Amino acid sequence: MKQKTIITTIIAFVLLVAVIAAGVNAIFTVTYVRATFRTYTERGAAAAESLKEELNGYINRSSVFLNLDDVRATVEADPRFEVVSVAKEYPETVVVEVVERREAFAVAAEDGTYTVLDEEGWALGSSQTAEGYILLEDFSLTVQDGRAGGEKFDLLLQAYNAMRELLGEVRANVLSVAYQSPADWTLFRIQMREGAEIVLLNPADRTGEMAAAATQRYLDMTDAERILQTITVTLTTEGEIAVDVGNVP
Repeated sequence: MKQKTIITTIIAFVLLVAVIAAGVNAIFTVTYVRATFRTYTERGAAAAESLKEELNGYINRSSVFLNLDDVRATVEADPRFEVVSVAKEYPETVVVEVVERREAFAVAAEDGTYTVLDEEGWALGSSQTAEGYILLEDFSLTVQDGRAGGEKFDLLLQAYNAMRELLGEVRANVLSVAYQSPADWTLFRIQMREGAEIVLLNPADRTGEMAAAATQRYLDMTDAERILQTITVTLTTEGEIAVDVGNVP
């Protein structure tokens, strides 16, 4: 009799746990994924709509046991997107904020296409043309773990960020950037859309300042001057930034 009572008690306890678990699961079940996207391109907008549908796959999952890293991984499986924030709003909502990485650069690939990079060097995909991007030439870039790197690439990003502060959308003004290293010199040759050229001579720790000085001089030019002028920026032996303007050779 005593053994039967113990078995009955155990069964009752198991049933109670099952009922509680079912109740908790019913209360803490994802019923809504609120995904907000900030996109800048038509391709990004289309990809965002597709990704919203994929994120809805988390509906009916337990919000208690849902791993937010899985949600982040789902979004960032497309290198075009970066998760700004992801969180649970108990009991039933998952909130994720996503931004499209800004396209910036194009690098020629061996197959004749171009690898598209964002403003931080993340590889976003490929393009059949470099049009609309800043073409990078002779930087010997490699892509590792989805991000580009290579000789002088960090300095290039410093120059780009400084120019963006003054120009806003850099691609509207800059066509290409070439890296050259003749003799003991290193050069960044920045080809502007109107025809002017910016040359940063021996860019190093102060590349951003050099690029900012050149860009400000470019903005001070008339439309006619921007067609045929070369802006050369150097560091003097005293550590001053010198800006010289001459005709394009």
